[in-house]
Amino acid sequence: MKNKIQQKFSASAKNYDRFSSLHREIADKLLARVIKEPVPSAFLDVGCGTGYFTALLKGNFPQSNIVGLDFAQGMIDAARARHDGIDWVLADGNNLPFAKESFDIVVSNLAYQWAGYLIRVFNEARRVLVPEGTFVGTLFGYNTCQELFQSLDEAKPGAFKFSRLPDEAQVREALDLSGFKSFNVNSENIKVEFKDMYELIAWFKSIGANNLSREGYLGPEAISRAADIYREKFAFLNGVGATFEVIWFYAKK
Repeated sequence: MKNKIQQKFSASAKNYDRFSSLHREIADKLLARVIKEPVPSAFLDVGCGTGYFTALLKGNFPQSNIVGLDFAQGMIDAARARHDGIDWVLADGNNLPFAKESFDIVVSNLAYQWAGYLIRVFNEARRVLVPEGTFVGTLFGYNTCQELFQSLDEAKPGAFKFSRLPDEAQVREALDLSGFKSFNVNSENIKVEFKDMYELIAWFKSIGANNLSREGYLGPEAISRAADIYREKFAFLNGVGATFEVIWFYAKK
């Protein structure tokens, strides 16, 4: 599964920025939180993608050492080609290739939802933080694209099951069990317009994010029925709406 996820994100790197406006919107909000922190000597951005947020950090903290890390070779190649003055590292958040207490701040924007085991990746983030270091970021939560899950299930009940993304309680638990001494977790729902269900699915594929494990088979007739259900129940503006739950976390080592 890990290799498949890496391959999907690498394959999407070339066109990723064309379809990641939501990621950039959240990155801009995340930056507003980060710039309130004391100027750090070293940042680590986990799951940096093509480097949009990492470059924002460099622009606002030009004297800091900035490291962008991603486990998809295509993303790292694209980031390196587009942004100078940043150290780009190909590695996995489950096994960060840095000594303990290497960074003042570890950040991540909409990446940890694909980690699988939050306690492990959060523990790694804590390990590389200096004492009193800051861990801050976002991830997509459980309610993300709930309309899609409901439409697929109603089209053919019980025939197709997805694993779901973590919820707020799971994020809190992971931060606690990872040893962070204080933390805050909250969420917001953002509704995004798509032409139809097919465009939503194509969007997921275009950014490499169609990685949820799944069981079962729907078939073309059931998928077409799901698209009709989606359009009937979740009309929004000139198309259909998709909810994206963004979970925000802020923790201190």
